[in-house]
Amino acid sequence: MGENMITVYSFVFLVISFCTLFSYGQHNSKINNVLFWSCAIILIILTSIRDFTVGADTLNYCEGFLYLRQLPLSFALRFGWEQGYVFINWLLGHFFNDARALLVFMAIFILIPIFKWIKRESQYPVLSLVIFVSMGMWNSSMFILRQWCAMAILTYSYKYIKERNFFRFILIVLIAMMFHRTAAIFILAYFIENVSISKTKVFLSIPLSIVIGLLGGKILFILNQFARISESGNFNGGISILIVLWFCVIARFICFKGELSDQLNFYFKLVFLAAFLQPIAFSFSNWARVITYFSISLTIYLPNLLGKLTDKNTSNYRLRIPIVCIFMVIMFVWFNILDLDIYYFMK
Repeated sequence: MGENMITVYSFVFLVISFCTLFSYGQHNSKINNVLFWSCAIILIILTSIRDFTVGADTLNYCEGFLYLRQLPLSFALRFGWEQGYVFINWLLGHFFNDARALLVFMAIFILIPIFKWIKRESQYPVLSLVIFVSMGMWNSSMFILRQWCAMAILTYSYKYIKERNFFRFILIVLIAMMFHRTAAIFILAYFIENVSISKTKVFLSIPLSIVIGLLGGKILFILNQFARISESGNFNGGISILIVLWFCVIARFICFKGELSDQLNFYFKLVFLAAFLQPIAFSFSNWARVITYFSISLTIYLPNLLGKLTDKNTSNYRLRIPIVCIFMVIMFVWFNILDLDIYYFMK
């Protein structure tokens, strides 16, 4: 890791971790709101003021923005990117001629909906931010712009999954697809909500998941029929996140004998779906990006799971601070083994 990255990310992680520990001992909702949104604003600002070289795709998106702003809308929409994303670039380009405007706008457009969703759904939202940062989600949101736009839009669809309102749900998915076509896979989230997932089903699904991984090449061939740019097969792993996902799934049955609240069970199913589909990434690594539509639920599932494990009505309540400290140490180790781009401030 570069020195700048260590300094910036260590600062971010330590600040959010400190706020997490403070919020764990707080019962004042106003103070917790201030802590959460202060940390969230730090992430938004750092996303906005990063250098154009941070992130593998950032320069391409900035060059695309500068190119699209010069075109008539009819030509811009045929550029090759999804029309919703292109239209925002084209419209933004009529007010600003600096690519910095794109990064600032995307930081707000992507992160605000995700942070509002976290604040609404997580029992310990500041801890959710620790997970968001340490699992590399914040980093990837800086440069996988089209897909993270889609993911931000999809945060509005969770409500309709719970309400079983398919029309409004599919409408939001279609809007998200105007920013990245892979958002179509999130349709699975609507149907898995109706599936009862028992311990037996989980253990039977593990070998089936392995089979799906072995069929990854054939799945890649099918997906390439619909892709804008064909993916080539590669074997870049994904074993570590696969282990984490399955551990989170199995932890439900070890710790709680399968008994979860409806809200926690909802996110458990999305994490289970991520674990089940993750082995396809063994055949082409970019599948891991697609799985993020489901694995982002870890930012809600894990804090709420820890909350249930250390509930005041349990014998673990007095251990809640040591438990969350151990958890954050694990998250910090996880973050430090990720292969992330060096963070540079804008020049």
